[in-house]
Amino acid sequence: MNRPFYILSIDGGGFRGLFAAHLLKRIEEEWNFDWRDRLGLFAGTSTGAILAAGLACGLSAKRLAQLYSTLGQSVFSRRFRSRLDILKLCTSKYSSARLGRELERVFGEVTLGEVEVPLILPSVDIGNGVVHVLKSRYHDGFIRDPDVRVSDAVLASSSAPTYFDPHVLEGTYQLVDGGLWANNPSLVAVIDAQYRLGVDLADVRVLSIGTGKGKALYPQGGGGLATRVARRLSGWGLATRWQRSRLIDLIFNLQSDTAHNMLCLLFGENPNDPRRVLRLTFESDRPLPLDTVSSGPDWIARADHTFTHEATRIERFLSLED
Repeated sequence: MNRPFYILSIDGGGFRGLFAAHLLKRIEEEWNFDWRDRLGLFAGTSTGAILAAGLACGLSAKRLAQLYSTLGQSVFSRRFRSRLDILKLCTSKYSSARLGRELERVFGEVTLGEVEVPLILPSVDIGNGVVHVLKSRYHDGFIRDPDVRVSDAVLASSSAPTYFDPHVLEGTYQLVDGGLWANNPSLVAVIDAQYRLGVDLADVRVLSIGTGKGKALYPQGGGGLATRVARRLSGWGLATRWQRSRLIDLIFNLQSDTAHNMLCLLFGENPNDPRRVLRLTFESDRPLPLDTVSSGPDWIARADHTFTHEATRIERFLSLED
């Protein structure tokens, strides 16, 4: 067997990306881990795109974790027009311009063609109704994206429907969050490593980091009389309080679980106990909104808890034992 080919895959999840960022920070500090030296490919969707692209560009996990305090204060602040009842029906919840400015501050003018390691950032081209995978130039056949700025690629992958406006790239592609089809980009990354880089599937190892999964999405009971009546009147109507944000969460959760299960089956392994995929995430009995900045301390605590209980497995999986 050849030396293991390690892939880092990071899910989308809005501000819950702080969980993944802090977990990466703990790994980096505990073992003085050099991400670009030890890993063969980086993949991230939405908030995971920020982290994967940052590490691929040589930023430390510590700096990326610190970035989330800025993102929380600046990006997840409701703009005035989205607070007005009549206008919230026709506007995104948050300003894409704010997010774009923060990403430009982090990545500057660096382009995908200048990224020295394989990087995959899934998005969706809603104008043509197709997937749109932004990649660094790790294959001679990649001629579309080399001049695309990393900040633009990350913004496209992070533009969650209803939360942010679509990002128009190069005046041509109208792109939104890749979480609609690859919220967990691990399967995409593994297939590309095998197909584009010629990596033997038996040599692939995937460190797959999630951002949490809330179970309580659409409970059968609960809610006041008005809520129950509204649901009976119209399942997806505006008055039902089904909440569009919960629909996005449901789509992202389903995609992440499906990608993990399919990847493990591709490896011929049990999704509940795989050997070649280390999945690090958490579950909650309550909803986990993408934009609850006040929960930041909770995500850090979750990451610390996960690292404490999984440190031995992480060390063995990444072959870090002395």
